[in-house]
Amino acid sequence: MECWIPRTYSGQWSQFAENYCFLKDTYWYPSAELFQEVPEYHKERHRLSYYQWSSMYMALAGIAFMIPKFLWKMSQSYTDMDLIYFCDTAQAIQSDNEDQRKDKVREMAKFMRTKITALHAPRSCSNVRMSTIYGAVKMLYLLIALGQFILLGYFIGQKRDLLWGWTLFINLLNGVTWETTGMFPRITFCDFQVREMDGRNRDETIQCLIGINEFNEKIFLFFWFWLVFLFFVTAFAHVYNALQISKPYFINSLLYTIRDHHDAGQKKMFKEFGDKYLTMDGKLILSFIKSQSDLVAQEVAIEMYREFESMKNPRISIPSSKSITHHDMKEPLTIHQ
Repeated sequence: MECWIPRTYSGQWSQFAENYCFLKDTYWYPSAELFQEVPEYHKERHRLSYYQWSSMYMALAGIAFMIPKFLWKMSQSYTDMDLIYFCDTAQAIQSDNEDQRKDKVREMAKFMRTKITALHAPRSCSNVRMSTIYGAVKMLYLLIALGQFILLGYFIGQKRDLLWGWTLFINLLNGVTWETTGMFPRITFCDFQVREMDGRNRDETIQCLIGINEFNEKIFLFFWFWLVFLFFVTAFAHVYNALQISKPYFINSLLYTIRDHHDAGQKKMFKEFGDKYLTMDGKLILSFIKSQSDLVAQEVAIEMYREFESMKNPRISIPSSKSITHHDMKEPLTIHQ
């Protein structure tokens, strides 16, 4: 900050005035010349109290968005379900040969089956525990984005207009500057008192240049649009993923290569496999695996379905475990009873 100091001020007084005005809030006035006393309501409405703390605010905003990620990692330790293992393994083995991939798929299915069985235990708090935590973390992202959106307006003094970012963007496109709108002004005014030698206080008003607002305008405008984008993208992704894994189509698409269109009871088996055996936790894991490799997700799902099928009906003839080939993905296999 640099201020226009009267010539009557000495060097120390000039430094004091600039330091005081930097620490104390300044205000914007549309006229370049103070020809009359500025009303107090105008000073309060156009008070600037953010430029001193802008860098700290952005740092704290970044830390706030790290909280859900930290809680998600903590929750995986709590549920003893390592989703990073499934994602990394699926990505690593998708290009392996058939035998190597088959062994890894069996290992993933066994590990996944063990965790799901533990969740089905009578003492388990809930068989949708991990999926519930995942949904809560996604909701926390939304709440933080919404909270930051509202808080940002309060921080820069635009609490009456939550759409100030869009207004500022349109103004910049139309060439309307801060001199008219008062948003992120470069020139502000500062009031302070000087004690005279006779003990009386003299009111002083000086004009100051806040050059940092040239950057604050662009930074906070970008942050406003980023928060809007983040909120809607996160909300859409959360709803889409929840609907995807909750519908029977998700499991049917993974088990398509072993589907028997002539078996009327298989559709019911697929639904029971997804709802009662995998539960939302198992389907969530498969969705994470599918995000890395469709092929690996299908193979893991089929491996687990074979185990489920043998548990339901030990007399059923289960084909030998083999990995899916591109030919298999075109022609469905048939389970003979």
